[in-house]
This record gives sequence, C-alpha cells and structure tokens, in this order.
Amino acid sequence: MKTLLKLILVALTLQFVACSTPEITISRSTGEQVEIFPDYKDIIIPCNIAPMNFNVTGEGNHHLIISGSGEQLQVRAENGLFDIPIKEWRRVMDANVGGKLEFTVAREENGEWLSYEPFTMEVSPDPIDSHLAYRLLPPAEQWLKIGIFQRNLENFDQKVIYENKLSENNCINCHTFPARNPDKMMFHLRAKNYNGTAMVENGKVTKLNTKTPETISSLVYPYWHPSERFIVVSTNIIYQSYYYHSEDRMEVYDEKSDVVVYDVEKGEIFTNDKLSSPDAMETLPTFSPDGKSLYFCTAENVERLAHNIDKLKYSLCRVDFDAETGTIGEKVDTVFNAKTDGRSISFPRISPDGKRMVVVLVRYGNWSINHKDSDLYTLDLETGELEPIDMLNTEEVESYHSWSTNSRWMVFSSRRDDRLYTRPYFTYVSEDGTFHKPFLLPQRDPLTHYRDILHAYNIPELISGEVQVNPHEIATVMAGEGENLKFRK
Repeated sequence: MKTLLKLILVALTLQFVACSTPEITISRSTGEQVEIFPDYKDIIIPCNIAPMNFNVTGEGNHHLIISGSGEQLQVRAENGLFDIPIKEWRRVMDANVGGKLEFTVAREENGEWLSYEPFTMEVSPDPIDSHLAYRLLPPAEQWLKIGIFQRNLENFDQKVIYENKLSENNCINCHTFPARNPDKMMFHLRAKNYNGTAMVENGKVTKLNTKTPETISSLVYPYWHPSERFIVVSTNIIYQSYYYHSEDRMEVYDEKSDVVVYDVEKGEIFTNDKLSSPDAMETLPTFSPDGKSLYFCTAENVERLAHNIDKLKYSLCRVDFDAETGTIGEKVDTVFNAKTDGRSISFPRISPDGKRMVVVLVRYGNWSINHKDSDLYTLDLETGELEPIDMLNTEEVESYHSWSTNSRWMVFSSRRDDRLYTRPYFTYVSEDGTFHKPFLLPQRDPLTHYRDILHAYNIPELISGEVQVNPHEIATVMAGEGENLKFRK
C-alpha cells in the first residue's frame, strides 16, 4: 500500500511539473513585431470565448506572457504553438471583462529573453452564443464526405450532428434554427433512398416529403419566423456550370425558383403570385425579427442562362406578413434594385435587434460563395443606402453570415487565408454599428488544423446551446416513408 501511495504521489508530482510553466524575466525589447497565426493582434473577443491559441512563425524557443488587471499567465511554446490552459485562461478572462489583455511574446537568445512588441485583445462583456453549427465539405461541392457539425465556442469540443456516411454519402445541406434555438432545426438530405427534409425538435426526428404537385421542387433555402410556427423557404431547380476562362471557376444558379411559406402546425405550404411568379425567380427569403416583413431576392428570367449568366441580377424585395392569419401581403416594396445599381444581392440577414441588415453584393448571380468579388455590405432599411463593410472585406470571398442573439457578434465565411477553403471569422459589432477587426475561429492548434483540414466551413450558424440529437436516429427516420406536406390553395 505504501509503495502504491508513493507511485501515485510521484505521478501527481510529474504531472504538476509537466503542466506548470516556469516563469521568465525579459531582459529587453527588440522593438520588432511578432509574426503569428492566426492574426489575433488588437481584436475584440467575447468574454466566454475559448483560449485564443496561436502559433509563432519564427524558429527558436518562445514564451508568452498574458497580462491583465491583477492577473498574469505565462505559457511556453511547444513547436511554435502557445496552447493556453483553459482553466488559467478563464481565470484571466473573468478578471478582465470590459478591459484589455496584453500579450507579450519573447524569444530566447544567448540565454536571455528578448520581447517583441506587445499586442492586445479587448475582452467584451457581451458574450457570444455558446455554439456554432456548420457544414464541412470538400471544395467544388464534392459529396464524398460531408457532415453537419457543432462546435462549442467556449472550448474546442466539436460534435457531429449528422454525417452523410450514414446515408450513402448523399448531399446534406441548408441547416437552419429558429432564433438560434438548438432545440429545433431543419436540414435537407438529397439521396435516392434518404431523400427528404429532416425536422428535429427536442431530439425527436421527423421526415418531411416537401415536394407537392403544385411546387417546382422540394423545399431548399429556409428561414424561420420568430414565432417558430412558419418557415419561409425557396423551391429551386438548381444547376452547376464550370468555366475554365473565369476566375470564378464554378457557378451555381437556378433555372427556376419560387418562395413559399411552410406552416409547421398545419403541415401546409402556401404562397401567392408575388412570391411565385412565372416571370421571375424568387429565392433566399428571410423574415424580419418582428415577423411582420418577409424579404426575398428576385431576378428576371434570362434566356440561355448558362451562356448569359452575367445578366442574372437579383434585387431585394419585401412584403407584409401576418402571422395571426398566416397571410402574405400583396404590395411589394423594392429595397434594392439591381437594374439601377447594376449589381446582384444575396443572403439578406437582419440583426435580432432590428437595427441593421447585412447583405452580400456580387456582379451577378446569387451564389456568392463562389464569386471572388463577393463582399459584405450594410443596407439601411429606411433609406436603402448601401455601405461596404471595409473592415471585413478583402480581395477574396466574404459571403454567408449570421448574427448572435444579442446582435453584438456576427460570423461570416471568408476565403482570405488560402483562396480555396471558406473559414468562419467573427467580428464584434458596436452599438453604433461599427464592425471591428475580425478573427478566425480558435482551434487548439490553429496552424496544423487549418493547414491539414481538406474541408471548407459552410453555412456557419450561431446557436445558443448544443443540439441534442442522435445521428443514427436521423438516418433511420430518413430511410422511412416520411410525412407528405399539403399545398394550401
């Protein structure tokens, strides 16, 4: 027994030594800027974010000192990686909410520690929603391995919501949640034996057959009404073309599309001629936070579309929506006119506080994730004035975006890192609408992770908690017959 206790004591001592970081004393400053990946210099971060681990790109021994109000944390680099202990990180963060943390990187040289110029991270008292849901898929829409995952933003845990290996490697897409509520979600499976829409509510899975004789396709791009009773969805006949002469090598476009509303309680789909006109293509709808307005993108039909794709320009329109009666208004207001502007609009998303809409503008089409010129803009819903979000836009793709519950954070897709893979970036949005320097989704070893992963992050959606569902139950239910939706005439 004494021998066993001694072994346990030795093991605990070795563990403590291995986990502790000997503190250093800096001899002097080099005056140089340190090169790190990701670029986390001088950003604003949520008070509940995971450790902001980063890699030093230079060779040699490196050390990190994190200083704040009455707190300090030192971390030794292992192969250039600063892996910040989460418990210590939380202690320092909690002590500096509303303040700033100073990060000083030092390198060892001839037995001395020389520091680089420090940088800061401001700790916002506004938390971000605890989880992020996204699809991981190879570029160019190859369906060999696709999954919908959820990441806990307060640590590094990633869990599967659903993977297509459970259903014959089919396409799975368009996950959506009502007001960032993880207890309800909807997404689509496209496959011969699993085709349909999965509706998840408090862990229970239901399969919906959403194609009706009156609609051109199954439901495609959805957005929930704040009441959670209605989902506005587009129905689309989608094609892909590949262009060897264009920097935008692949184009995804609709030959036909309409917008319909799905009444969840009644199992009915309904629309009107303003949302489903044979002379136009309506798509990518959204509701306002108060549920009284329905926005949608619309474009005039184009002849020989595959050859004239640059003539496909989408405007943004709105109609009234009455949730009490489940009716769509007849008067259509044009919020953004593609004819007069010359560009095309997609992915309208309004902050939950109703103060601002962020959209994507491109030269043509609406599948902006494939357009190098895709940029994020704010749209004033009263004046129609557009402003580019210069702090977020680069020469590469900036596209799909979603808001946090408190309207202080927004996540968006960007290809700025390698021009091929979309990655999720976060930005803090001040009360006055100022967008601050964005930062890449933290990883335990960011350099290795983003270098080695061969999948793009697609459709990043902030949610307020973890989705509780069994992926195998989804596969089992989706292999069944499903419930047929009705069309309300």
